[in-house]
Parts: sequence; structure tokens; C-alpha cells
Amino acid sequence: VILYTAAGGLKATFVASYIHTAIIFGVLITMITMVYVKVYSSDTIYDYLENTIAASESECAALYSFANGTSFYKAGDYACGPVSGNNSGSYLTMLSSGGLMFGIINIVGNFGTVFVDQSYWQSAIAAKPTSAARGYLLGGICWFAIPFSLATSLGLASTALMLPITAGEAGSGLVPPAVATHLLGEAGSALILTMLFMAIVSTGSAE
Repeated sequence: VILYTAAGGLKATFVASYIHTAIIFGVLITMITMVYVKVYSSDTIYDYLENTIAASESECAALYSFANGTSFYKAGDYACGPVSGNNSGSYLTMLSSGGLMFGIINIVGNFGTVFVDQSYWQSAIAAKPTSAARGYLLGGICWFAIPFSLATSLGLASTALMLPITAGEAGSGLVPPAVATHLLGEAGSALILTMLFMAIVSTGSAE
């Protein structure tokens, strides 16, 4: 990253970001296709999510158990049963106290990130005024597509399939690799690692 940025200057950062973003979107499209076309469908995921919130505590304990029958289920740690703070306990709702709190934190945090990050100002100053506005709008749309696609494909799939992922592991960002590995094996792990690497080096080159 340092070498090609030093050699190519600001143009190299733009080209690198474009290529990296294209690779990231390629992985995203692959994951969406696997969840909603190749392996499951939107109707199947919807039905699975309904089954998830309908599960009783005893059913959850039986599901999350070792081969000898000993359960490791703990309420609140695994995606099983109704969701506290959501309308009707459902995952299929926009009325969520946790979602509202996350939205507020995300908006405040991202405003701070954008306004104090010199790479945004550097790109805006270097671009033509007529291109800057369109570029930032398109960039925002492209950025939003990434977390939205991950959440609605791999995120929902992990809950629908009730994979043994704890709340702590989900908070550490382990849902995408877990679901990708469940669907594609080692190839899924490699794709997620590639996407993560592309995002990191793209951020590094922009700085």
C-alpha cells in the first residue's frame, strides 16, 4: 500500500479504492446469491426467522446442546426465542429499541469519523467541484450497500439457521465468517478474509 501510494500519488489511491470496492462487491453478491438463490430463498429465511422467535426455552436448550445431551444454552447469549425490545419479539420489525440506539450511536460516530478524517477533505479538495458532490453521494450509497447487504444476507441467515454464535462473538464481528464457512466451507472463510483485507488496505491507502 505504501509503495504504490508513494509511486502513484492521489490517483493511485482512487484507482486502488475502485478495484478494492469492486472485489468487495463481488464477494457481497456471492454471499447474497448463496443465501437467497442457491441454498435458501427469501421465503425460507422468513419462515426460519418466524420459527426462531417461536422457539420455547426448552427447545432452545435442546438445540444448543452437546452430543451427550448437556445444554450450553443461556438466554440472551444465543439467537433463539423472542427478542427483548423488539415489536412482538420479532426479528422482522423496524420497531426495535436496540436498533434505535445503534442508529443514534452510528450516526454520531460516523459524523465524527467523516469530519475529522483528513482523507475525506483531501479527496474533496483534489476533485473538481462538479464531480465532488456526485462522487460523495455515490460513495455514500456504495458504502451503505456493504453493511446493508451483510446484515440482510449473512446476518439474517445466522439468526434464521440458529447457528451457535454467542452475543459476544456476534459483537466481535464473527457472524459473517461463521455463516460463510457454514455455507461454503473453507472457500467462504477465504472470501470473507479477502473482503476484509480489501477494506483494510483501501482504508490504509486513502490515509
